[in-house]
Amino acid sequence: MKDNGKKTKIAFLGIKGLPSKGGAERVVEGIVDNLADDFDISVYCSRSYSADYHPEHIRLIRLRNLKGKHLYSFSLSLMSALHALFCRRFDLVHVHNTDSGFIVPLLRLKYKVIGTSHGFAYQREKWSGMVKGLLKLSERILFASANATTCVSKSLTQELIGVYKKDVLFIPNGIDKPTSVEDPDLFKKYGLRDKDYLCFAAGRVDPTKGCHLLLTAAAELSKNIHVVAIGDFSHKKDYTQQLHKMADERVAFLPFIADKKVLFGIIKNAKLFVFPSTVEAMSIMLMEVAALGVPIVCSDIPENTTVLEDKTTYFKSGDATDLKEKIELCFTEYEDQLANARATKGWVLENYNWKNIAKKYKNLYNDIAI
Repeated sequence: MKDNGKKTKIAFLGIKGLPSKGGAERVVEGIVDNLADDFDISVYCSRSYSADYHPEHIRLIRLRNLKGKHLYSFSLSLMSALHALFCRRFDLVHVHNTDSGFIVPLLRLKYKVIGTSHGFAYQREKWSGMVKGLLKLSERILFASANATTCVSKSLTQELIGVYKKDVLFIPNGIDKPTSVEDPDLFKKYGLRDKDYLCFAAGRVDPTKGCHLLLTAAAELSKNIHVVAIGDFSHKKDYTQQLHKMADERVAFLPFIADKKVLFGIIKNAKLFVFPSTVEAMSIMLMEVAALGVPIVCSDIPENTTVLEDKTTYFKSGDATDLKEKIELCFTEYEDQLANARATKGWVLENYNWKNIAKKYKNLYNDIAI
């Protein structure tokens, strides 16, 4: 809040839009939903992505952008920066995702800028060598040019400090207390029965999410164990085809479920939730599942172990054999797993509550906007 009583105007750039389907969009959604009363908030979005969303608490600035995986984010980020420079006036700009870092010097011509890393974009398998090089360059530009930088992952924060030799503020992602509802029609359509399936869920499904590891492990498990895989499988079609070839009759693929209550209804009834990602920053999905009280088996990457610490079961990242063994171990000790999951539920809600996390962003915005 400004001294004159007017709200500080903040623009968010670098995401596809709202409502969120995953990734950095989930983070921006959490921030703006909790700080809309404190600031005058605008979020730059792709016109096609946010066409049907009309929130009252924030302002969406919808822009056209080019299509294609190489041009989508680049064109949206560039158009957003130009629009902010020539068509609007803000007090502060918050750029999310380091692949949008190339626009920070442009924005600095007029604004104070905060940049946030949601992980190393160039580690995603979908990018070619040349594109990975450009993404690394964009990251360097962000950390060299922004007034302040943050990161959502504790382990990545330390790595970034070591690489760029400058202050990087660790602000973890948060969650709201998840609520769930069971959709009887959906359960009937896919033959879902209480506590007889392993569940995998992601926003946009690509190889780094590790669904293939779960299917490989599940093929060696008892034929009575089913698998439910939920997400946007249109993101990488060749990988989706690979998954369908690996799957047997025990595997059900469900499309992305926008209604979180319905999604959580399916997850809450799973015997185990499997989170096999090989690349993450700080997964909100992982925390939400923990807050539902569902037993979890997840990869042992630092971005997971620093979040749930010793409160869940880990397998060696990328190792389907170890994943199978850890799933079988959880089945053997299932009552203990349930008790641990119930205890973890309260711990997660206490330590990663969005209302408390958002206050850290509020303090940062007020400090930088002065």
